[in-house]
Amino acid sequence: MSPRTASLLVGLLGAVVAVAVGLLSGASTTAARLLAIAVIGMVVGMTVTLASPRIVYAALAFTLGGIPFAVIPGAGPAVLLLAVAVWAAVLTHPPPNWRIRTLDVSVALLLLVSLASVTESAASSVHVTEFLKWVVATSVMFPLLRLGATDLRRFGLAYVCGAVVGGGFSLLLVFVDRTGSLIGILSPIGYGATGATGTTLRSFQVDGASITRLAGTYVDPNVAGIFLFLGLTLALALTRGWVLVLSGSIIGLALIATLSRSAILSAIVALAVFLAFQRLTALTRAMVVVATLAGTAVALAVPAVNSRFLNSFGSSDRGTSDRARAFHDFLPSMDGHWLFGRGWGAIELIDEVAGYNANYVANTPLLTLYRGGIFVGVAFLVLLVVGVVAAYRHLRASTHWQSGVIGAAFVGFTLVALQLDFPVVTNPVVTMMFSVLLAMLAANPTPTPDDTAVEPDHARLQEVPR
Repeated sequence: MSPRTASLLVGLLGAVVAVAVGLLSGASTTAARLLAIAVIGMVVGMTVTLASPRIVYAALAFTLGGIPFAVIPGAGPAVLLLAVAVWAAVLTHPPPNWRIRTLDVSVALLLLVSLASVTESAASSVHVTEFLKWVVATSVMFPLLRLGATDLRRFGLAYVCGAVVGGGFSLLLVFVDRTGSLIGILSPIGYGATGATGTTLRSFQVDGASITRLAGTYVDPNVAGIFLFLGLTLALALTRGWVLVLSGSIIGLALIATLSRSAILSAIVALAVFLAFQRLTALTRAMVVVATLAGTAVALAVPAVNSRFLNSFGSSDRGTSDRARAFHDFLPSMDGHWLFGRGWGAIELIDEVAGYNANYVANTPLLTLYRGGIFVGVAFLVLLVVGVVAAYRHLRASTHWQSGVIGAAFVGFTLVALQLDFPVVTNPVVTMMFSVLLAMLAANPTPTPDDTAVEPDHARLQEVPR
């Protein structure tokens, strides 16, 4: 950006903020104050987007990794607004990378088929609104893949920082917050008893004792497991040295504290895939196996973890029986809805109580079919197959151990989390996390041992005399 343009932006920002501050000081109603705050926020956001798009990308990554359910007062979910800002940054600062990948095409196909489905199934404006949220969350993959490897790596590192902060804070709540009220300190951004999400204290019963599960800034333990799973994946793939040890330890402990069976089993399966297919030296493979066995032994030594997993999936486990009943009822629930599904605005998909009563199937591919119909379900399966193929290629591409981490994580997430859980379908914020995983899988910005993590600066290259 030229100095003249920057000066104009600063001048415009100062003028509009001055007017808004004047309105704010003279406002006599809550609505007027919110309007003034919204004007200030909009102008500040536009200025930052135009002046330094990297800040917008970093803000989205950090927010998604650490406080994904934050709400901007008077505006809406922070990550959805930041996603729109990212698109604005792409349009005003055309990125250097316009390569089209197979995963790009697969996601575009899913969006197009879903658009055709929603035009047939939408029975009210609610369906359209929910569909647009899903589109915003899903399409984040496209601007991310337009970034160069260095900028995408920075995005991933910002997500790791967010996961460290969010996971660390949530761990603190688990150990010191017995009432579930401390989350209220984040009430200005929508958390806590005075916010939209309410308390995040979650627990389960073992032999009459109540065990607290980590939820914190992620609201729900299973959702927390999904976000922290990606955080751990990116920490392993993109960081090194003491940063890897510190970030991996904090996020890993937080992940275990969620006691989310789908997330933890996804990590275990990802590790098995990694050991089976990643090209490793004998020493590296031995070190990974030893570290895995040691970590598993320590985790199972914790009574809560031991009880949670050893008692899972048995006949006495309520979650298992609910899942079995939901699978049994899936075919009857699709009668008359096979072509276009029950719609993005189906009450059971957007209302927690209605969803609990409906007990829809806890399986992402099947729930995608349930919502959008058979064509959307097939398009989603095609996307997963393309992703698994890309993951395998990354695993076999290099002997550097970090090169296959994201690929192995995607396979583990696909084989376990997507089969045992459903937030990727029902929650746009979790959908966005999956889009980030797809972008990281497609580009695989993992640094190699010889990589200085610095790519040619395109702006500087343009200044070099020819």
